Amino acid sequence: MGGILHDTNKPTGAVRPVRVEDVAREAGVSPITVSRALSSPAKVRPETRQRVADAVARTGYVVNSIASTLRSGRSSIVTAFVASLQNPHFASAMQGTVDAFEGSRYHLMFAQTGYSEELRADVVESVLPFRPAGILFTGVVRNEDTRVALKRLGVPVVEMWGDRPDPIDMLVGSSAFEGGRLMGEHFGRQGLRRIAYCGHTLDRGAERLTGFRAGLGPFGLAPGLVLPYEGTRTFGEGMSAIDHILAALPGCDAIFFGTDLLAVGALLRARQLGIDVPGQLAVAGYGDLDFAEHIDPALTSIRVSDYEMGRDAGAMLLKRLMGQRIEQPIVLLPVQLMARVSTQRHAGARE
Repeated sequence: MGGILHDTNKPTGAVRPVRVEDVAREAGVSPITVSRALSSPAKVRPETRQRVADAVARTGYVVNSIASTLRSGRSSIVTAFVASLQNPHFASAMQGTVDAFEGSRYHLMFAQTGYSEELRADVVESVLPFRPAGILFTGVVRNEDTRVALKRLGVPVVEMWGDRPDPIDMLVGSSAFEGGRLMGEHFGRQGLRRIAYCGHTLDRGAERLTGFRAGLGPFGLAPGLVLPYEGTRTFGEGMSAIDHILAALPGCDAIFFGTDLLAVGALLRARQLGIDVPGQLAVAGYGDLDFAEHIDPALTSIRVSDYEMGRDAGAMLLKRLMGQRIEQPIVLLPVQLMARVSTQRHAGARE
């Protein structure tokens, strides 16, 4: 779209977007000269560039980058498929990606997909008219038809968060299994016995839960209750979840929540109920959001490098778009147990 002009061929007061032809007429040059001056200024004489620039300023013309992409076939659009922008981890990762592309000619276009485990091919196809130069996902694409369709596009693709050994093209992720395992081992070392898990149980949630069980196993332990909570979670749902868990698992002395948001909601509800954390009930989360170490009691969590993941994914994608070779198409960032007061049942325990 460009600026607005009154159209004398239409009823009085009618307006239309400013076109390249309007700028050309104002500058006294051809439309192709205007296009060349805007897209490849080095190919146009300085005095002509100035005439075009002055005409653009007078008419208020704005370059329509999408239309230019469709005409030239040289896309500057990178499509980022995000499960949910309400998810603070994905929002942080996307900020990292935005920062990685800062100063380049590429622009991010976001498309929200929801938490469906099977991303359909038609969701991806909906952005194809924009001819994206590259595509990024905040998850691992599991639908095989969609994976095949993406490979056929012939553009760089980056998947995030998972640790699948056969990515469509490139992958930047972390091990949900290892994060769960670290927390299970921590619970075992703290002498916890009646243990519940509450959170995602599909996709990466299933890997986290499997890892949690693996960490508990050497201590002769297993979750006494698994409460599935899929999608974006909130403090309020954490508050209601703890009521459900304590009723369904009498004597529960520890809960591992799949997100910090659920865990903090549970801490708030425990305080309302007069439950001592961690004396009577240990509570842990996942993700180590900024507030986790500052609440009371400080929340035990698994640190995942959200921003770094998005930044590295963006840098990898940009490198490919610039025609450079990627030596390591799979990058797994480390996860780390952040043991804090909310699970410290035994002061002498060592991690």
